[in-house]
Amino acid sequence: MVRGSIRPGGRTERVRQSVANAVLQFIKDGEIDFTMTDVAERSGIARSTIHARWPTRDHLVADALRTHNSTFQVELRDDWRDHLNHIATAFRDFSARPHEIAINALTAQLGGGFLAEETHRQWQSISVAMAEPLHKARQSGDIRPDIDPTMVIATLFTSIAGHIVIARDVPSDDHLRQLVSILIAGCEAR
Repeated sequence: MVRGSIRPGGRTERVRQSVANAVLQFIKDGEIDFTMTDVAERSGIARSTIHARWPTRDHLVADALRTHNSTFQVELRDDWRDHLNHIATAFRDFSARPHEIAINALTAQLGGGFLAEETHRQWQSISVAMAEPLHKARQSGDIRPDIDPTMVIATLFTSIAGHIVIARDVPSDDHLRQLVSILIAGCEAR
């Protein structure tokens, strides 16, 4: 086995998880000026280990966000309308979690910078993956050819996250149904 490779449940995975949790806790607490030494102290992982695996603070933040965002798991549905409804509920539930609220609120508050750029980059990648059923529907003629499926997913995500962060309210099931209905109506081939 290669040194530093990740085995499920192995020491490397435990180190990565401890460091990610420490970084996410700093973000949740609104402390964005933490250092790698602060992460070492909070995680209980040696500074030398942290510096060896994450050469910069940005690497720490990116990996912590990736760890956090990887918990958003949604099985793709064949019917694109059902898929939109399904991911709306899953994303609402994910976005209402304390770490996600903190990350989104801090990202909105800070505007630009690495945290905002990395959050956007990672969710753009997730949006592309979630758009696959819509791409298929567009190819089959169910969705207008001028519609960008990834933008539909990004619109769904930002509407839900914005509602939670700005309005400080978790959208109801009825709210989600109406939101998805609007998106479907805008996408359907006539």
